[in-house]
Amino acid sequence: MKPIIAKFPKRESELTTTIQRVLNNMENNPAYPDPPPALAELRKLHPEFQVALANAKGRDITMVSIKNDQKAIAQNLLQEVADYVTLKSKGDRTLILTSGFYVNSETYSRSNQPPSVEILEVELGPSGEATTRVKNTTGVKAYLHQYTKEQPSIHTEWIGVGTSLGEHTFEGLISDKRYWFRVVVVGTNDQRAFSPVVTRVIQ
Repeated sequence: MKPIIAKFPKRESELTTTIQRVLNNMENNPAYPDPPPALAELRKLHPEFQVALANAKGRDITMVSIKNDQKAIAQNLLQEVADYVTLKSKGDRTLILTSGFYVNSETYSRSNQPPSVEILEVELGPSGEATTRVKNTTGVKAYLHQYTKEQPSIHTEWIGVGTSLGEHTFEGLISDKRYWFRVVVVGTNDQRAFSPVVTRVIQ
């Protein structure tokens, strides 16, 4: 019988969602009281990786290279945590799933998958306005549209609005100032996933 091990999808479009799910599920998880340093490194890297993904959308070769470097680091850190989970769980499928990882040789129906969001558009409107709009979302029951006026880090405080719609217009923003935007999607089982971070200078 093939041993049960912790696995995660390698596709770039799913990587930030996977990282966030693992970070959420591993935090204060009694089944994994002594996680490896890779978990803390992953928590620090995550916001930086989201910014790198956003910057790479312009196809600038330097930005793309930075994104690829961080993606490789993120995948290696995830693998270290997955190996720890596999060892600690001793092949217990349920314990592995509580960590936020998937298990090998198992398929998931769309209804059982955590929410995901692949594309965030930020459209600038009249002076002081910006509209956030997410696309290609799955398994979502609510949206938290958020922004910050500082480059995101692990300590960033986001300002946001909850809604049942995948689109929201922020008003009263400061003209000629740079903002960072994201959308948190909430799934049917209250699982959360994060869109890529997109930055804009407000008109």
